[in-house]
Amino acid sequence: MLFLTSAGYDSILGFDLDKQEFNWAMHVRSAEYRFSGSRFDPMGQDGPVMMNKMHLNTVFCNEHGMYITGLRTGGMLHFNGSQIGMSAQLPEGTHNAQPFRDGVLFNDTDANALRYTGRGEGEEDRAFEVPSFELGDLQEWDPSRNPIARPQFARGLCVLNDRIVAGGSSPSTVSLYDLAGNSRIGSVTLTKDVRNAIHGLAVWPY
Repeated sequence: MLFLTSAGYDSILGFDLDKQEFNWAMHVRSAEYRFSGSRFDPMGQDGPVMMNKMHLNTVFCNEHGMYITGLRTGGMLHFNGSQIGMSAQLPEGTHNAQPFRDGVLFNDTDANALRYTGRGEGEEDRAFEVPSFELGDLQEWDPSRNPIARPQFARGLCVLNDRIVAGGSSPSTVSLYDLAGNSRIGSVTLTKDVRNAIHGLAVWPY
């Protein structure tokens, strides 16, 4: 099963890779900081209307359940198969949040940073500013014409091991971060065109 977000419909979709069909879907609702999920047929006619209330952008699964994050969820949600609750509070504008070690790893996109924070008081906390560029070196950046495309938009994240993670940013840059060493150890930029931004990263082959 492959799970993916449907941001406009505040939903998670399940795709069966063997049968090559969508066969599972859940609409995520919020009311006064409480969350709930309702199943629907992704191939039927009775799904949710387009609201884009939470702008869900990340779904991550492991043996403990499903973790869901959006720009306006207020944090990383946890779905245990029957209920949805808040697993960790995070800043607005978050992308790619996922449980990592004893805390949460995520792109704090509005702050132009990749962050890791432990769950307990006094636990490890790391924040790395994504690479920046001289404005004169950027291509196709015109905030008056295209306010969405901007430099240092932190998006895309994958774990290489329990110490090194890779993060993406715009314009199309992939960086490696050493959490234990609290440093960015390398970056590769594919283009200076700010319209091209990394959205997802994964280790290949699986």
